[in-house]
Amino acid sequence: MIAHTQTLFGAVALVAVIMGSCLILVGQLRHRDGMLTTGLGMLSHSLAYIGFTLFGQVSMWFSYVLANTLLSTALAFYTVSLPLIHGRRPPWRLAFAFPLLLGVLLSVLIDTQEPRQLVACLLLFTQCLVILHLSRLHAVPGGRAHRILMIGAGISLFGLGIRVVVILSGAPAEMHYDVSNLKQTVSVALGAATIIMFSFGLVLLSRERIESELRQTALRDTLTGLPNRLAILEQLTDELERARRQHTPLSIAMLDLDHFKQINDSHGHLVGDAVLRHCTDHLQQRLRRNDSIGRYGGEEFLLILPGTDADGALELVDQLRQSLTQHAAQVDDKNIALSFSAGVYGSTSPVAEDITGMLLKADAALYRAKDAGRNTQVLATAD
Repeated sequence: MIAHTQTLFGAVALVAVIMGSCLILVGQLRHRDGMLTTGLGMLSHSLAYIGFTLFGQVSMWFSYVLANTLLSTALAFYTVSLPLIHGRRPPWRLAFAFPLLLGVLLSVLIDTQEPRQLVACLLLFTQCLVILHLSRLHAVPGGRAHRILMIGAGISLFGLGIRVVVILSGAPAEMHYDVSNLKQTVSVALGAATIIMFSFGLVLLSRERIESELRQTALRDTLTGLPNRLAILEQLTDELERARRQHTPLSIAMLDLDHFKQINDSHGHLVGDAVLRHCTDHLQQRLRRNDSIGRYGGEEFLLILPGTDADGALELVDQLRQSLTQHAAQVDDKNIALSFSAGVYGSTSPVAEDITGMLLKADAALYRAKDAGRNTQVLATAD
């Protein structure tokens, strides 16, 4: 089916105006979440298509040079929206160098036909490749928005590819914006799909990023930055499942700072908070890459040691304890000596284990370490 090309351009422009206006209202003049720049991209897209509808009725400067420059500007706005959504610094200069270069080149080539069409297609093609790359780079783990953006960029690349093939085949006149044929119908329809995919993909990406941040906040201890009790238990569940599948040992350790209540009573809770952060930083720096530590509650921490048997876990915890005792916390010109007691439990046959049983055994060993005078570690018994 062949549609009237300029009517299609007008319809796409109307859709882009509506979508762009809504996104700008949502953005509320704040560009940090990418909604404002996405809306501006939609409006630039609509203005470009309005220019295309007037091809042959107004000067080439407006209907071709300015219109294609606005189209390139729309892609530039989409480009900067991707890092903005993630709160990162966008490549403003690189993104908007494309429409500036395109405007200059089209002004120089305005009296030609094939060269100006090829230049416009190739620069727009390059911008779509950049969006394709950034969509993959800024994907939210487990999200789907980046796939929509990549599909949108792929659709645009396909539409531009059609135009390039027709131009190189010696029929550039068939790609004039006032000509209606099947190739133009397909090309403009693909352009409309691109606008929808980009807008929907960027909005969904923003939502995925917010949900990811909320989840991270819900699973993080605000004082130490460590995984909280819920998060570290989720990690232990995952590690136990992995150990069962791979038939590898798994150990855990419950660590409890010695006499922490006395630190709070003697120096105040602010100093106590600083001591907890010092312990957190010290332990994290000395753990192996695959080990995990989380704040289990108060001054108590849960340590997960994948691929480590009981003896190896006991040795590692002993090294951590000795290291901490040798590095006092320095808070407000005060040196606060630190130590911890630990209960260690290791299993070489995780198939028979469960989370509750492992925690109870490590906790029982921790209490034996406290009863033994603290500043030591005790290996849990099998029963």
